[in-house]
Amino acid sequence: MGSTDLIITGKYGVLNQQKLLNATSNNINNVNTVGFIRKETQTYTSCVDWGVGATYTRRIYDQYVQRQMYSDCSDYNYYKSYAEGLDTTDRLLSDSTMSVANAMSDFFDELSTAASLPTSTANRQAAMAKLDIVVNRFHTANESMFDSLNDVNSRVHDSITEINSLTRSIANINYEIRSMALSDNHVNNEIYLQMLDERDRLTGELSKLMSVKVVEQDDGTYEIYMSTGMLLANGDSYGCLTDKLNDFDSTKRQIYLSYENTEDASRNIANVQLTIDSIGGALGGYLNASKEIRNTMRELGKLAVSFADALNEQNKAGFTLEDKAGEALLKIQSVQGVSSSNSYGITCDFIEGKGENVEAYDFELIFAGGDYKVYKRGKDDTRVDITDELDTTIDKTAIPAEIKFKDDKYGVKFSINASIDTLSSTTRTVFYVKPTVLSASTLSSIISKPEDFAFASAVRTRTGDDNYGNAVISLTSCTATGTNYGVSVDATSHKPVFNTNAPNKIVIQANGDYNVYYKAPSDTTNSIGVLLGTAPASCKGVNVFANTVWNTAHGSGFPGYEVTIAGTVKQNDEFYVEINEKGQADNSNANALTSLRSEKLTKTTGSSQTTTLNEGYANLLALIGSASNSAKTNTEAAEAKYEQTVKMFESNSGVNLDEEATNLLMFQQSYQACAKIIEASQTVFNALIAAF
Repeated sequence: MGSTDLIITGKYGVLNQQKLLNATSNNINNVNTVGFIRKETQTYTSCVDWGVGATYTRRIYDQYVQRQMYSDCSDYNYYKSYAEGLDTTDRLLSDSTMSVANAMSDFFDELSTAASLPTSTANRQAAMAKLDIVVNRFHTANESMFDSLNDVNSRVHDSITEINSLTRSIANINYEIRSMALSDNHVNNEIYLQMLDERDRLTGELSKLMSVKVVEQDDGTYEIYMSTGMLLANGDSYGCLTDKLNDFDSTKRQIYLSYENTEDASRNIANVQLTIDSIGGALGGYLNASKEIRNTMRELGKLAVSFADALNEQNKAGFTLEDKAGEALLKIQSVQGVSSSNSYGITCDFIEGKGENVEAYDFELIFAGGDYKVYKRGKDDTRVDITDELDTTIDKTAIPAEIKFKDDKYGVKFSINASIDTLSSTTRTVFYVKPTVLSASTLSSIISKPEDFAFASAVRTRTGDDNYGNAVISLTSCTATGTNYGVSVDATSHKPVFNTNAPNKIVIQANGDYNVYYKAPSDTTNSIGVLLGTAPASCKGVNVFANTVWNTAHGSGFPGYEVTIAGTVKQNDEFYVEINEKGQADNSNANALTSLRSEKLTKTTGSSQTTTLNEGYANLLALIGSASNSAKTNTEAAEAKYEQTVKMFESNSGVNLDEEATNLLMFQQSYQACAKIIEASQTVFNALIAAF
């Protein structure tokens, strides 16, 4: 090997070591750069190219760990966003100072105090103030949840905007990467390597917002898919998400996916609606949080209706301090539904006295093809056909159409400003009603003065003066008034009166049976009255009317009051039920109002079980609290797994300064050694020149 060969060998050696130094220096400079992946330059020996062959700079990373990191990132951000979306609602409802349950307990406590002095207006005023607090608590809770729902929906919109930016950027980088790969201009190209790093960084950001699957193609591009297989980005097109308000529910966001081309941005595929569970990431977490909040609003509205209806019905079963029949204390607003046609409208009313039947459902009514269907939608938004549960006596020609369920199931009825036959003849008309979503916000107090509390029962009992036995009749309860019951309110005097055939007299038979009669209050003769039915002696006087076999069928709950006869009865003993005139000092209905706190008044949605008001609120807290706590627990677990995967990935792809410093020193020494070769060749060359 001559001096010239030494120079060339040294030259290539220096150039090679310079490449190694450049790679190491680049790693050190980018130790804190987000998304940077460590580079390594490899050199292959060659006896042809002066001892140095081709060099190849590559990124050091484990693609399998990277894919797992994307998956773990999606899971972590899903649970994190889900927990964040529920946090405000959970903290509000569980706060003792804002608790609806505590407010109801305080009201019943104050009501109990007022019942001990039924003629005291001061105690009644205090109970009235506590009732206002209950109403305000319902308002505050529902309105705060509505605000939380709007906040979550805003985050959904912001997430979609960011996702669209990311998919577009990934598709554009894919396009450039493919162009460089096809032109063979990518080997050892720093710009190409930087684009790969940037694409991985963008993919990582996308995985925070959605669940993604990455498939690398032969041309170096990524094809990124949703977990369901829907394409999000490749080298030719990218997905664009849009969020639209549901046609029938302005609080519900629907997500659609379409595609645009990287070259001309032309939209080439129609919108496809995505299901919430297919999205994942932060966007999926926010969408599921909004679904949970909506259901909690329904449950709270159900509780508000149950509370108000029970209170109203019991108050209407009594006398006020002004010796008038009690009226409703709280107003339960009708709910206006949404229609697909501007020509038709629907109203939902809660059936009085059926608050315990109300459940946390939305309802959808579809008229088409000469028929109609009714569906309910609950927490999971699944549509369930309940057409078979409709009342079979519905008049399809009546205007307005009145649609209700058998036995007043669900506690609601619908009114539409057209007949069912007319609606069914349309191509397709859809109505959507959300009875309980905003009921807690629209509940209002209509008690104008403390005297309106009806503490005295509408009826009282009297034992006959000439009875032979020692039995005494007592009023067990008085819970309802109206035309379908024993007592109703006179439109003129506003006082309770007996309806015709109201059971107001009981006569003991020779065999011990209890014959039940109606005797008109205006009948002053000695007539025994009209026989309505008989309760068997085996009932022993307990809940006589509940045990009576009526001669004429009556609805459930008739006659709206109940009596018990305790003691020894003899044949022809008589017992009476009378209108409680001038009974303002009576507190029996006040006690009945107070006892509502322990009555099973609210139905568990999707179940036949009914619970007390406090238990109903506790169930509501359990639903949202369980979801929130589960999300927080899953967030911690997902975060730990994600951090572990990140460490595993960075242990290979991250820059280790100690390692790079060692390499820097080694390559520097190699560089200096190669420079010495050139210096040695120069010395040899000079010696040769000097010899001539």
